[in-house]
Amino acid sequence: MLFSEMNAKDAFKSTKQRMVKYQAEFLEQINAIEVDAHWFRRVFHTFAASFVFYYLLPDEEWMNAIKIAVPIIIVFCMTAIEYRRLRGSLDHQRFFGLRSYEKKRPASYLYFGIAVVLLFLLFPQQIAIPCILCASFTDPIIGETRYYLGKKKAYIIGFILSLFFFLITWYQADWWALILVSMIGASGALVGEVKKLRFIDDDFMIQILPAILLFILWQGLLLEGSNILPPPMIHPL
Repeated sequence: MLFSEMNAKDAFKSTKQRMVKYQAEFLEQINAIEVDAHWFRRVFHTFAASFVFYYLLPDEEWMNAIKIAVPIIIVFCMTAIEYRRLRGSLDHQRFFGLRSYEKKRPASYLYFGIAVVLLFLLFPQQIAIPCILCASFTDPIIGETRYYLGKKKAYIIGFILSLFFFLITWYQADWWALILVSMIGASGALVGEVKKLRFIDDDFMIQILPAILLFILWQGLLLEGSNILPPPMIHPL
């Protein structure tokens, strides 16, 4: 009887040790996946800067039709995929890199894509390009530096970086317009990133908010007889 009790205790102890080991290995794997997903999202953001090559496409009638139709089709497909995912037709686990809160709302890549398409179709490239660059670089840099330097310093770095993007895009404008546009654009991008809204992702706001502010400024001054819009930076091939 004593022998069987000892065997049972040893078996229980061995099983417990194996469970602890498996649990540790499982948590390690989960943490590795989380790290990979984190950097996947960061890489996705920076890769989006390549979208500005859109403005290198030839300026011909047939190509202009493609430049309008293709982005709209892509966003439509993204929307259809997200609709199916949210309805449960597509497994959430198939979408690598999604955050936990995106299980019940559209993923950030859809907001990002919609914002880029709106910039392409509704705004001149002088406004669209720095807004896309802010979403591509300012957003992830704020996200990274916030963990190490704190929110205040991260936001200061984000503002300076956004300011730089507007400065290099508008460098051919008059000096007063260059300063005014850069300050408004960088402020709009920072507010779009910092201000968290329930139903609108910051990947959308960091692009569209500064674009709207600058568009209003441009059109308002245009009514006064002053066109502050500089020549385009990128010309079609």
